[in-house]
Amino acid sequence: MNLRITTFAIVLLTTLSSAQAELTYDLLLRTNRGDGMDSAIATTAGEALNAEVVLRETATGSDSTLIGTANLNAFNLSLQSIGSDGLFESLTLNGDGGFDAGSSPSTLTFAAFGPGFGQPGRTSIDRGNGIFEASLGTVTLRAPTVGETRFVLSDGSAVDGDFTTFQTVGFGLESAAANSGGGFFGRALTLSSQVTAIPEPSSALALSLVCTFGLLRSRRRRR
Repeated sequence: MNLRITTFAIVLLTTLSSAQAELTYDLLLRTNRGDGMDSAIATTAGEALNAEVVLRETATGSDSTLIGTANLNAFNLSLQSIGSDGLFESLTLNGDGGFDAGSSPSTLTFAAFGPGFGQPGRTSIDRGNGIFEASLGTVTLRAPTVGETRFVLSDGSAVDGDFTTFQTVGFGLESAAANSGGGFFGRALTLSSQVTAIPEPSSALALSLVCTFGLLRSRRRRR
């Protein structure tokens, strides 16, 4: 009897697991030159790029989306720049449907109490093929004068529940993704700037003298 119950439980769990879609979430920066999915963009020194902060949900099954069936009622994320002298400016929350819950120059924090309070939450857009996206904010990225700078988005804290919808009370999108076999990922966008080295005045003078000397010798030989 116990063996039959155990076998039934295993079959039931396997069925539920296979029926549940895998959910993957990506926090990314979107520019008019591409999405920052751990990728790089070649820029000129100090070039400014306007970027959108996006939460992308990818569901590998029908009717399994979370942010597509219920609006975000909270999110908390951070942005940092790593390497060289690139920087970001004017990180601005998209607060439509809710309110600023404590954002800073390097963080975006949002909350909504619900439609009854005139706060329906942050909506998402159906991109097709199981992909839903929510716009969380905007930022200006400043490329480094030379070398590379990585702009990295991340979950606001290590605890579960920084990203929730009105229907995920008690748990966050982070744990929902992990439990489905997917994951929650903060992505990076790298801006790479290269400049041509300009010779120092002394080096330029020496090079000019060498060229002049060579030209004079060439003329003398022709005579």
